[in-house]
Amino acid sequence: MGASHDNEEEHEFGEGDNNNNTSNKSSNTNNDRASRMANSTKSAPADASVVFSPELLSMYYSRLFPYQLLYSWLSYDPATANPNSTNNTSITKGAPSSSTFPRREFSMTIEPTPGNEVYIRYQSFLSQDELSSAIMKRRPTKIDIGAVFNYPPKDNKSLPSGKLQTQERELVFDIDLTDYDGVRNCGCSGAKICNKCWTFMGMAVEVMDGGLRKDFGFEHLAWFYSGRRGVHCWVCDDKARKLSNEARSAVATYFEVCYVYFVYCLMFY
Repeated sequence: MGASHDNEEEHEFGEGDNNNNTSNKSSNTNNDRASRMANSTKSAPADASVVFSPELLSMYYSRLFPYQLLYSWLSYDPATANPNSTNNTSITKGAPSSSTFPRREFSMTIEPTPGNEVYIRYQSFLSQDELSSAIMKRRPTKIDIGAVFNYPPKDNKSLPSGKLQTQERELVFDIDLTDYDGVRNCGCSGAKICNKCWTFMGMAVEVMDGGLRKDFGFEHLAWFYSGRRGVHCWVCDDKARKLSNEARSAVATYFEVCYVYFVYCLMFY
């Protein structure tokens, strides 16, 4: 699961996975990354060598997928935190917990036939039950989480052109281990990972987590393994979700400076 992008950026530190992404070794690193932030349209495609089993996907989505946790998080409503609450039952069954979740965009990548990917945007759901029903029906191979809009994204075709506008979105950072290929002395490179070079990820997380909390005052940070070669940080504070594009770029630029110093220190690690 990843971040879906329209105007919302996911700030990447490391080499990206699509054609819009350029190497961090370029002489115009900051400009390249700024362009990458603006041009990214969805998270990286799944590994083409991976074959998804419809049966296993059905089992995963029916037994293991954390619907309640995802719904509670993206609702930003304390009433959804306890799945056993009497009040919460009506919320998950139909009535929205707040105006936030029904206006959240979800995008899904499905495979009607093996190797034939279809990317579906502008999906939105009134409740947890609607979300779980749609996921179990479509059995997506990948789900992207998008921004919160001023109208439910599923209504986009019935709205006048340009009427659907982003209202808020999490501040998302992507740290790739390939960003440290120049200082990895364990023999790994690219997507290859070992316990020794993964230590760099732990260090990077500590630096960024500390900077986001101490230097910017953010409190609600969610860290995720990207599934391949790095980690994602979702900054979920209300003030972070409402940052302008200019403010987001300023935060990213701050960490670009930290990154340069960090890599310099790793050269002597």
